[in-house]
Formats: sequence, C-alpha cells, structure tokens
Amino acid sequence: MDNRRRWVIAAQAAAVAVAALVLLALLVAAPVWSAGKLVGLLLIGIVPGFAAAVVNACKAWRGGPLERFEVYDLGIAHTTKDGQRAWTWQQITQLQCTRTPGRLPRYGWDFSCAVRFTDGATIGFNGLTADAPAIVDVLYAQRPDAVVAPDTLRGWRLLRWVAPFVAAGCAWCIVIVFRMLNDDRTTVPDGPGSYRVVPKYDDSTIALLAIGGLVCVVAFVVSLSYLAVGLVQSRRR
Repeated sequence: MDNRRRWVIAAQAAAVAVAALVLLALLVAAPVWSAGKLVGLLLIGIVPGFAAAVVNACKAWRGGPLERFEVYDLGIAHTTKDGQRAWTWQQITQLQCTRTPGRLPRYGWDFSCAVRFTDGATIGFNGLTADAPAIVDVLYAQRPDAVVAPDTLRGWRLLRWVAPFVAAGCAWCIVIVFRMLNDDRTTVPDGPGSYRVVPKYDDSTIALLAIGGLVCVVAFVVSLSYLAVGLVQSRRR
C-alpha cells in the first residue's frame, strides 16, 4: 500500500483548502471585491479539500508506512502499524470489487475492493495498493463463490438520510436568495434632506445569486427525486 501517496494526496487537498480559507478570510477582513463573486468558489475548495485531506490522512495514519497485503498458499495477510492479521481462504465470506479504468488512477479511484471474513473483519484496498489486480485475481480464483455484486442500494440507504437535509438546506437557500433578489434596493442620502434609491447589490452579485438560486432549485429537485427512488427501491428489495 503506497501510504506515502496518501500523505501526498492529503497534503494537496489540505493546501487547496487552506489557500481557499485564507482567501476567504482576506475577503471578509478587507472586501476589495464584491463578496458574492468569490465566496461560492472558495467554499467549493474548502469543504471538499478538508474532507479529502482528513480521509486520506486517517487512512495513511491507521495503516502506517509499512502497510501491505500478502497472499500465501493458505490465505491472505494484512500488515499495518498495529501488527499483522491473517485469514484463510475459507474465512472469506464476501468479496466485492469494482474496476473503473481511467478514473483518476493517480488517486487510486480506478480500482476498489472489499473483503469480509467470518470473524466480522473487513479489509479494503484500491488502486494505490501494489499489485492490487493480481491480488484480486488470486482471491477470485480461491473463492469464486464469495464474489458478490456491488451493493447498488448502499448509496440509496445513505441518501435516505442525507437527502432530507440536503433538500431542507436547499429550500432555506432558495428562500434567502429570493428575499435578497426581491429586496435589492436601498436609500442613501443625496444632499440635505433628500434621499435616492440605489441598488443594494452590484450586477455580478445579482448574477451570482441568480445562479446560486438555480443550482439550489436543481439540487432540491434532485435530492427529492433520489429520496423517492431510494425509498421505492428499498421497499422492492
């Protein structure tokens, strides 16, 4: 397992997130530009960046620099910084692998595999694992009866809990955007005893709010659709 590569990926993601966070802080402290122009783009860099950094760093730390998978005549062994665990071929209960050639192989996304054993333990590896395809070929040859199809409902079960929150968040954002777009005028002093009405937001901010509102509408509809389809599929299971 190339955990050094995981640390590199975590560092790259953290660098993107930190850079976006610094720019956001500068924007808040000294708003040279209109906030609406950059906040959305910066949040896109902050949230996924920190998430990817944390996930990869945790996996690299748990495995340690010497993490590896070894195949023997009687079974498979997994070595981490905490020691080695081994299982026989007969202890494998489920074997589930997915190959997606060309899907960001540099980050290991082109290949993933999960193996479950009779003692409840589960091991997983992806394209960052050395000789991962060869290991899977051996597993398939030793336990073809344990191969299971990818759990297509796993995503639905997750979305059943996530979709309502996404829909609620999008609905709240739609209301906020609608109120902001319908209250875009303000009065400012224009000489002694006189006032004039001016736009509260500049054109770029209004355009960004409109785009954000449209994105929220689409996300709201999609999340409700996924929720409905997931519930129907779960009942048919």
